[in-house]
Amino acid sequence: MKHNQRKRNESIEILLFIMVLAVFAAVLGIMALGEKWQPVNEIRQLSSGWYYFDDGRRTEITLPKEIKAENEKPLILYNDNINSFNAGMVVTTKGAEYDLKISLNGEVLYEYQDSAFVRNAQMKSKLDCDGEIPTDIRKGTLTLTYSTPQQGKYKISEVFIGSGSAVTACHVWDSALIIGIAACFIVLSVISLLTAVYLRCRQMTDNRFRDVALFLLICGIWLITDSSVVQTYSSHPDMVCTISFYMFMMLAIPMLHFAQKIGKLKNERILDLGIVMFYVNAFIQGLLNYFDIFEFVDMLFVTHLLLWMWVLLSTFLLWKEYKKNPQRDVRIVMIAYSIVSASGILALLLYWLFKISYYGAIFELGILLFLILIIADMVISLAGKVRYRTEMQAYERLVREDWMTGMQNREPFENMIAELPKTVNQYKDVLLILMDINHLRRINNDCGRVAGDEVVVAAARCIENAFGSLGKCYRTGGDEFAAVVYDPDMDKAALSERLDKEIRNYNRNSRYRLSIARGFSSIRDEKGNIKTTGEWKYEADTNMYQNKAEEGKAHEL
Repeated sequence: MKHNQRKRNESIEILLFIMVLAVFAAVLGIMALGEKWQPVNEIRQLSSGWYYFDDGRRTEITLPKEIKAENEKPLILYNDNINSFNAGMVVTTKGAEYDLKISLNGEVLYEYQDSAFVRNAQMKSKLDCDGEIPTDIRKGTLTLTYSTPQQGKYKISEVFIGSGSAVTACHVWDSALIIGIAACFIVLSVISLLTAVYLRCRQMTDNRFRDVALFLLICGIWLITDSSVVQTYSSHPDMVCTISFYMFMMLAIPMLHFAQKIGKLKNERILDLGIVMFYVNAFIQGLLNYFDIFEFVDMLFVTHLLLWMWVLLSTFLLWKEYKKNPQRDVRIVMIAYSIVSASGILALLLYWLFKISYYGAIFELGILLFLILIIADMVISLAGKVRYRTEMQAYERLVREDWMTGMQNREPFENMIAELPKTVNQYKDVLLILMDINHLRRINNDCGRVAGDEVVVAAARCIENAFGSLGKCYRTGGDEFAAVVYDPDMDKAALSERLDKEIRNYNRNSRYRLSIARGFSSIRDEKGNIKTTGEWKYEADTNMYQNKAEEGKAHEL
């Protein structure tokens, strides 16, 4: 039994480890394949043939291109290479941060306009700008109008043209890495939650798995709703952006809860303050946005500041804890928080100072490394906890079980006797059978201890076969056994015959003759009154020695 339990725990541990490896292997696979597949046969780059007018002079350019904005004037690019071959196709590019407008022969195909949810330049820069060319076009001039320069210049992205399905596929593939990571986070969230439930059922509760599950779920939803493809193609982009902002505002809460479970950080009340502040921040920002006092993007720096401050503070507290208690798990968690802090600070610098659009990828990479370290540490801790639990269960079984026969020993028998008065009224009767092997000392002296041990094991098997399905069996001493039958449905003679049948089956093929004396006692007397446990045991013991005396020397070797 002990071996099977250990094997089962090891199998669960290995399964969890394989699941984690499989999920991160999927992430790496997406990263490796992301640049190898493109629908190149159905989409092409429209990089040449572009020109604009500067003080009346025509200037030809090849995209992508960075153009300085003179006096903050709009920039209009022209391309005369659109013909009937392009009819029904889709033109796509980036540039929503410049309030881009795409036109063909004066007809507007796309124009970025702020909706109820106002975006800033960084958020706009991730959006795809798609314009569908009319199906009846023969020849025309494609016009891109950029109206709002950023930092005194326009960074013109590549322009692609292709069928609608190819352009959509290209956008989806561009976001495949983010969507893939988000899907992996959600899968890992489910695994972490199931692990937390399993550990709770096994009475090895580790709430860190619950915190990680919540963090993974929030990260997954945030990555999905923050992706360009979801915001571009969603029928409710304002709702998607709102969900994205709320997920971002709640991101640090499970991280702080997790930190509280490391060492003695649960006593750091300042972490409770941080959790409250993130809830208050989300609530107040929601109210201010609802009443049109501030837009979410105007308050984004508050969330960034809170994230930076509290993750950095958590890292500092973990460092202090590690100085006091330099254990492996504290060190790993401290390193993980340091990585996510560094990536967050770098992302904020890219976001606010340099207005770089891929700031999110830096933070997402930091989160990914953070999770790899955290989950690896938790799996290692789980392995140690399962191993400790298995060893403790084995030790408890050694204390409670007889090593030779596998039966429960005297301690659980006496515990059962002590607890019986509390439950005896639940039964019509409880029958106690005390048993003793006849002539065991003679067998040990004449045939050796090995023979005596064989007879003891044989007696245990006979007793279990006779009474194990009816009640509980114990080895209470060297040659002494006991059985307790609750609400017996046969009389004492029939029960005694069950034991004799097992003994005869053993003696038929054994070198040593087995004989077992037995004494019966019911917990209720003839009038139905309940005996004391002392009277109950004394009666069974007396009847057993009477049976042993009657046996006499009838069974000689």
